[in-house]
Amino acid sequence: MSSPYFYQLRLFVPVLFLVLILVTVAGCSDDDPVRPLAKSDISGVAMTPGGGPAPDATVFLGRDPEFRPVVATVVFDSVLANDAGYYEFKDLDAGSYRVYAGVWGNVGEGFSLVSSFSGPRDITSKSAGHVVNLSLQEMTDDGVVAGEVFYNWRPDLIPADSTTVSLYRYEGSETVKVDETATNADGRFALVGVETGNYVVTAVKILEPEAPFPLFLSAESEAFFCDGNDLARVERLLLEDTYVEKPAVYLYPEQPGRFQVALKFGPGVRLTASEPEYDTGWDVFVDEAGRIDETWDYLFYEIAMRGAPMIPEGWCLSWSGLSAGLESITVALGLNAAERDDFLAYWLLRLPRRDYYEIYPVFGSDLDAWVELDITPAPDSALRFWMFFRGQDAASGLTAPRIPVFERTGTTVVEWGGAVIP
Repeated sequence: MSSPYFYQLRLFVPVLFLVLILVTVAGCSDDDPVRPLAKSDISGVAMTPGGGPAPDATVFLGRDPEFRPVVATVVFDSVLANDAGYYEFKDLDAGSYRVYAGVWGNVGEGFSLVSSFSGPRDITSKSAGHVVNLSLQEMTDDGVVAGEVFYNWRPDLIPADSTTVSLYRYEGSETVKVDETATNADGRFALVGVETGNYVVTAVKILEPEAPFPLFLSAESEAFFCDGNDLARVERLLLEDTYVEKPAVYLYPEQPGRFQVALKFGPGVRLTASEPEYDTGWDVFVDEAGRIDETWDYLFYEIAMRGAPMIPEGWCLSWSGLSAGLESITVALGLNAAERDDFLAYWLLRLPRRDYYEIYPVFGSDLDAWVELDITPAPDSALRFWMFFRGQDAASGLTAPRIPVFERTGTTVVEWGGAVIP
């Protein structure tokens, strides 16, 4: 028969357990109520080829881009493993991450040991921490990287001959070009004597080299590992159309009224989205504030075009200076506060994190080669520009373009758009 004290203990233990749970939960509270409570970590052990700890290893953290056409993992952080080979990245925002480890050789040399990238680890506000152990390998240089490049001219795939293929190796947080070749008539390529490491392959094909803005098609692979001994086959690279996003067309009439707006597409350009529905053209009523059919602030469309333009001038902005730099550029171009807010809100969320961005603009009538605006009644003043964004690991010395002078007079049309290119 149980004693009264045993009965009281049976009641006390569950109550104590509940109190401990509540104290633990309270201790996990976040001072920032906006941030999810369960930010996740990635941790693990870097190991030598023999299975022991690698205390000299540097572990690199990369993030997979959220938007195409950029697909290669971008490395943005690193930590040193401790004496037990242990590493940890804490408080990661939501996203898909990969890690790899390397032991540096002598000064001026690359890695003496390196691991492959881990598989992706998806971080959400509800995910637990991820344990990722990394096994390093000795360096050899007898690997082969091979693959194919095709034009993705829907619905057909056509081999892309004489296409420049470049091989980039991850060296710490940067990617360094280590080799280059060209595809054969079947779109195939092979690179030999490849050293152990993590790589990305890019393919570039120049179109219309004599045009004012020659076009180029490009593609890049996901990050992959070559062990330095065997064949590493790259998934087929597809040269696809460039997708120009969010051309937003604002109309500001001198007097409220109806406007007919037609898009005249150049060769190889096709409409992919619109709002309101474009059909054969827009016929809309615009009030004195620029409100369209009492519903929209601007006309919206997106296109696919046969390649991205090669533009000689542009700006290079660091990631930390991207917001301020884009704001300064759009002020100089002539966007008003509302247009500028729309532009920044869209592109600052759309661009994957990179150390630097090269930004190449196309202004005014130069856009007519791809999309010409035909507006009735005709506006008195017009500002049109698209920006082509390309992420980089290092700053580049671009020559800044001369910004055309824009003055709003009478009925005015304003358009901005852009594209992310590999």
